[in-house]
Amino acid sequence: MNGPIRSPSRREALKTAGLIGGALLVPGLLAACKGGQGDATAAASAQDDTMLLEDIADTLLPTTAASPGAKAAGVGATMALLLADCESVDVQKRVAAGLQALRETCRQRGGAFATLAQAEREGLLRELDEAAQKAGDTHWFSSVRSLALNAYFSSEIGATRATRYVAVPGRYEGCVPLQPGQPAWW
Repeated sequence: MNGPIRSPSRREALKTAGLIGGALLVPGLLAACKGGQGDATAAASAQDDTMLLEDIADTLLPTTAASPGAKAAGVGATMALLLADCESVDVQKRVAAGLQALRETCRQRGGAFATLAQAEREGLLRELDEAAQKAGDTHWFSSVRSLALNAYFSSEIGATRATRYVAVPGRYEGCVPLQPGQPAWW
């Protein structure tokens, strides 16, 4: 190179840093502005699935005199989150197909799952449970039942009001008898 290397002026350094920063920032901004791949129909379908999951969980874990049910614990959103983030794509597809089949069965029986009488909902879930026991872990209802139990007993209501919650660390007591009507330990 001919001559001494000259250091850039402050103005040139700021200009170069701004160009480099902008070049790094633009792709991320464009991706963020593009939005999700889904449309309003997909969002509505996801909301319907969440409400149906919550109704199923509330039928499995209803409100009793001793504790609030799954709907009061707000397990639908947790179930949908666990399904989307923690289950395989295969399980997600099975559950989506199962929920659609359940909607169709409910339509044939007179309406949406939430509008059926409690006894009808329990009977329908009993049928699904029997089919799930025959099919094993591959049945969609096995996954939904597991999600409902995990979401409910991980919620504040499930952990503190449906079971007897004891904060850990604590003293270990090996064999503790339960009193009549006392909830199980969690």
